[in-house]
Amino acid sequence: MQLRPYQNDAVRGICEKLASNRSTVAVLATGLGKTVVFSEVIRRALHREGRRAIVLAHREELITQAADKIRQVTGLEAAIEMGDLRSNEQSMYGVSSVVVSSIQTQCAGRGDKKRMHRFRNDHPWLVVVDECHHAPSASYKKVIDHYMAHPDSKLLGVTATPDRLDKRALAQVFDTVSYQYDVADGIRDGWLVPVRQRFVQCEKLDLSAARKNGADFQLNDLETALETSLLEMVSPMIQIVGDRRTLVFAATVKHAERIAEQLNRSGMNTGTAAIVHGGTPRDVRRDLFRQFSEGKLQYLVNVAVATEGWDDPANDGKGVQVIAMMRPTQSRALYVQMLGRGTRTLPRVIDGLATAEERSAAIAASPKSHILALDFLGNSGRHTLVHAGDVLGGSMDSGTSRSNREKAQREKAGAGEEFDVLEMLNHQEREHQKKLEALKREHIIGKATFKSQDIDPFEALGIVPKSVPWWQRNIPATEKQKIMLERAGIRTNNLDTGKASQLIEAIMQRPSDKQAWVLRRAGIDPQKVDRRRASQIIDLIKNGKTAEARALAG
Repeated sequence: MQLRPYQNDAVRGICEKLASNRSTVAVLATGLGKTVVFSEVIRRALHREGRRAIVLAHREELITQAADKIRQVTGLEAAIEMGDLRSNEQSMYGVSSVVVSSIQTQCAGRGDKKRMHRFRNDHPWLVVVDECHHAPSASYKKVIDHYMAHPDSKLLGVTATPDRLDKRALAQVFDTVSYQYDVADGIRDGWLVPVRQRFVQCEKLDLSAARKNGADFQLNDLETALETSLLEMVSPMIQIVGDRRTLVFAATVKHAERIAEQLNRSGMNTGTAAIVHGGTPRDVRRDLFRQFSEGKLQYLVNVAVATEGWDDPANDGKGVQVIAMMRPTQSRALYVQMLGRGTRTLPRVIDGLATAEERSAAIAASPKSHILALDFLGNSGRHTLVHAGDVLGGSMDSGTSRSNREKAQREKAGAGEEFDVLEMLNHQEREHQKKLEALKREHIIGKATFKSQDIDPFEALGIVPKSVPWWQRNIPATEKQKIMLERAGIRTNNLDTGKASQLIEAIMQRPSDKQAWVLRRAGIDPQKVDRRRASQIIDLIKNGKTAEARALAG
């Protein structure tokens, strides 16, 4: 199997990190091939190091997908350890090089009779944890500790959503992060379909009294709030969706049943909607997903089943075209999971295309040119709900940017318009940059020195802050970073290491005030050089080599 460029980058980053660390995490958005990436890492690890590998996941769909992809990438048949299926650990012909197992199976049993103890840990393992944002839980940690007992064992986690609802950091389990490629990157580079969004204003939807459970709503409170607005959510959804195949996310089983009931009473053919949830028997669940992928069901209403482990095969040639978020959430991680069920391109549409432009054009010409995220707005009270702009707006994470984004969302909701989310965000970013440039021209900002904490250093430097990777958030700026920033007159209070790095990078792209003065005296435009080159040029000027200095300045 030929890997895509970013998949090769991910594999390379993972291998480099594991060469000098015991563990690492790779973050790739849904639809970008996490399973292909870790299968290739397994292939290389087994070929070069002679170790065994085990893949841990928490759902049957993830287990079967992993075993199938490992076979395609490595040529090896992975043994499955799940329920009644067992890896032959006592075979006289040798044990399997690769095992795929559910975390529930590994923890089954008591004491030293747990299933994990069937597997020896006196030799090195490569442990791969799929959807590793679950890894900080106690059950995962026990299993991971068992396989990591050997000092040469290595641990790889892969996920599309590194956030955890209970704020337990993945840093408790993993040492490093080797790669990150999010959904916005995938869309810009033509690997995922664009996301369009539409808001439905619901007068009866009131979430202000709903209590929180950790970082998201209590489901009972959410169900109660959604009950009163069921019709004003379902009716406009039917009109907006038309004949497009739609995956609906519901809050509870009762909520899902009511949604499906209303859809099947809407005047369309009976049976146009079905529901799946955790209690749906496996064979029934598989059959419903099959019917949905073939277009025999227009709506599939699910409760926390399609968030992970299900990829639409698009057997109808159209694929999922609408994601209806009838389960409001405050969790970015959950929203990413729900949205990710629709961002995958149709099979073979972008195969063999070398550039982002070619891939984007092929997607635009396909039956699935985009995915529509359908969100429902009401009175959220003190709660802040997550929408597609929060997921795709990684480079605009400041308070001002979020305020602008929410204002645009309200305007779009009032107009009932469908809009391209990245296009809207890019427009806002351009407008923000224009304002900064206007401030510079009017000499309001002046030189980049800051005597008050009230001045935003990003605005003063004329840059838009980028999204800080999750592993850098809440880590204070280092002493070295603080010294460098304070020398430039920038207050370092409340700066994390990621934001400090961005500011230092911006500072190093321009000469200091003193360097600029020296360069101007020598007839050199200081705007053409960064700080390091300015230093080299000034050294030449000091040594009487003015002509060489001007040549270096370009």
